[in-house]
This record gives sequence, structure tokens and C-alpha cells, in this order.
Amino acid sequence: MDEIWSVELIRELHSAIGVFTQTHHDNNHYLNSLFIYFLGQHGNCPAYRILSEVAGAGTIVLAWLIGARSGKTTAFFSMLLVSFSYVLILYSSEARGYAALIFFCFLCLLILQRFFERPSWRFATLFSFSAILAFTSHLTFLIFLGASLVWFCVRLFRLNFSVSRIVAWAAACYAAPVAYLAALYVADLRYLQIGGGTPISVLDGYGATLAWTFGGPNASPFQLLTGTICVAGMLWGLFILIRQRSDEWIFFLGAIVAFPLAMPLFEHGTLHYVRYFIVALGFLLLLLGRVLGWLFHSGRAGKIFCGLFCSMFVGLNIWDVTSLLKNGRGQISEAVNFMVQNAKDQPVGFGGEQDFRTQFMLGFYWREMMGDKPANYYDHDHWPNEGPEWVVFHEESFREPVPPGKRFTDKFGNGFELVRTFPTAPLSGVHLFLYHKIGTAGAP
Repeated sequence: MDEIWSVELIRELHSAIGVFTQTHHDNNHYLNSLFIYFLGQHGNCPAYRILSEVAGAGTIVLAWLIGARSGKTTAFFSMLLVSFSYVLILYSSEARGYAALIFFCFLCLLILQRFFERPSWRFATLFSFSAILAFTSHLTFLIFLGASLVWFCVRLFRLNFSVSRIVAWAAACYAAPVAYLAALYVADLRYLQIGGGTPISVLDGYGATLAWTFGGPNASPFQLLTGTICVAGMLWGLFILIRQRSDEWIFFLGAIVAFPLAMPLFEHGTLHYVRYFIVALGFLLLLLGRVLGWLFHSGRAGKIFCGLFCSMFVGLNIWDVTSLLKNGRGQISEAVNFMVQNAKDQPVGFGGEQDFRTQFMLGFYWREMMGDKPANYYDHDHWPNEGPEWVVFHEESFREPVPPGKRFTDKFGNGFELVRTFPTAPLSGVHLFLYHKIGTAGAP
């Protein structure tokens, strides 16, 4: 649905600058919107995902380069975890801003590490430019910016820089991105509208993110297990860094824990989905890569543990990717085709338990698939006495595809029966439950 929303928002623009000054919607990820705008309107076009696909591939390369600073073994494990992460695969295959966000976060980290070795205006400029592109990808780059700034100041202090030099270099690296964020606020963010969705608290969303770092899945008992594994791995990683007297633990603690959990201080929304914690997820994967690299060199038991951990990680994530390949992002086109092929009435008439989502999703696919063929959507305020022929219910992708029931009766006494369930992949799209009218009120 969010990909559809991105395309529909761009359809309303008359110039590229409108991405920053006209849309004012939280689904507007600037860099992705610009990419869609310059590609032009082509409906359900796979080319809209090219930017995310390229960013996803680049992220794998960056994971190797970051890990290689701690050795080839760490580089291997970092690349393995990033490559097989279902969440990163998912958002590298969607026309959204999250894949580019992670790419620029990793790039900024790599540039900072080079800067600490040899502070120069060249690295400061590269960092500023990359940070601006990261903000253009998605605003949750603020998590990285905050965590890295604290680490930046601590590292330069430990390098015996004077306070004035620390301030000067911090300004060189961070002033432009902060000024850019301020400009975004003036032009767009102060008018921002939240698209809506099923509320989820910060703690619930963060807990789900920890679980999905290892591969989920949606079932709560398994999420408790996978989340616990990731918490243990994170604590282990922080312990290793502290024992090695590396101040990197400050950055990882900030990027994975402190700043993500501080999100309510920066916004007042209630939709804290896993994707909004994707920065934390990405850097937790890199930290786990460090842990595995350390364990691998700790002896035979460490090697066995690494093998078991990676086998479980790859297995869980491949299971999720298989679901993505099988179910896609909601099977909306399949639902439209099913209604058309099995409709008794013409034009096809349908309603939904949530008017905006149902009409928006099915309307887009109906237009793309059926062209000018008419259809009627009946919202709750204009529900006909005899009822529509079809009613669509939906459920969020972070929950199991359990329908609300096998049958139900509307307010006019019309009966409906569940005829098909269209599941979606985890964390993408929605599960659809299609009900068909089996009886009209007052009918003998």
C-alpha cells in the first residue's frame, strides 16, 4: 500500500520541487519520490524499485568494508548477516526510502572511521554530503546523526583535540546536515500529515525489531526467542568493545538503543513499526558480525557456535524470503481477478471494513488491470440495503493471517461468507480476507 501511496502522491505534482514543498506527507521519502517523479507515471512499474535494489546491493559491499576494518572474518560475517537479513532484503525490493537510508548510514560510518584516522576537510565534506542524502532518503537518519555526534566528540576528546578543534570539526561534519534538516522543517515537516495505520507502541515496535534482526517470525513465542538472542548478542558485542578499550561502544549503544527509544521525544506519532527502527537493526547486524568474528577466533567451541548461529539465522530469513516470493505484498491483483471472475453482478460491487485502505488499494489495481471497466465501491455511509456482492477485510502484515470469522451479517441483515484468504509476506502489505454475499435481507 505504501508503494502505491508513493506513486499516487507524485502523480499530483507539477514539478520536482513539489516533493519538498507540496506533498507534506509522511509517506513522501524525498529521494525515492524524486526517483519516481523523474521516471514518470507508469502505474505498477517494477522500475520504481531500481533505486532501492541498487542501494541494497551497495549496502552489502559497505558491510564488508566496515567489517574488514576488524579483519576478514568479521567482514565475512557482517556481509553474511546483511545479505540474508529478510528485513533488508524486503526494503531493498520496495520503492521506498529505507534501503537508501541504510546504504547512506553505512557509508557515513565508513567515512567517519576514515576521518578519525586522518581528519581532513575532504572526509568532512564527504560525510556532510552523504548525511544530506541520508536525510533525503528518510528522516530516521536522525538516529544515526545523534549517535554518531556523541561518539564523534568522545573520539576527538580521546585523541587530545582541544575543545575549539572539536567544535570546529563537528561543525565541519554536522553543520550542513543539521541546516538541511532545518530547511526541511521550514519547507515540509511542520506541515507533515501522518497517513495512518494500526497503532503500535515504541516498546512493542522496538521489541519486534530486535526479533526481526534475527529473522522474526510473526509468531510471538518465536519473537521472544529471537529477540532474546539479539539482546544477548548486542550485550556481548558491547562488552567486547569495552574490553578492547574501543569507544565504538558509545556509537553502537546510541544507534541501537538510546536514540531509537528516544523517538517519542522527536515525534508524536503512534505508528512505531519495524521499518522505523531499521537504522537500529542495520547496526545491530554489524555488531553481531563483530561478535561472530571474535568468537570464530576464540577456539573450536567458538567456531561451532558461529556455525550454529549462522545456520539458524540463514534458515529463518530464507523462510521469510520464501514467503515474500510466494505471497508478495498482499496479492491485491489476485483478489481483484478473483472478484471479477466470480462476480454474479455487473458492474462488480464491493465494500470493506476500512473504507480508505480498501478503496485506495483495490482502486489502484482495478484501474491498472481493468482500465475503464466500471466497478462500485460502497463506503460505510452509502452501504446499500441489499449489500455489496463482495466485502474485503484486512489484517496487518506483522500479525498472523487469521480472518475475523467464517461468516458475518451486515447491519441490514445480509449474510456474507469467507471464500478466499490472500496472505501477504511479513512486514509488507496486508492480509486480505474476501467475503461473498450468500443471502439478502428479507429474501425467502
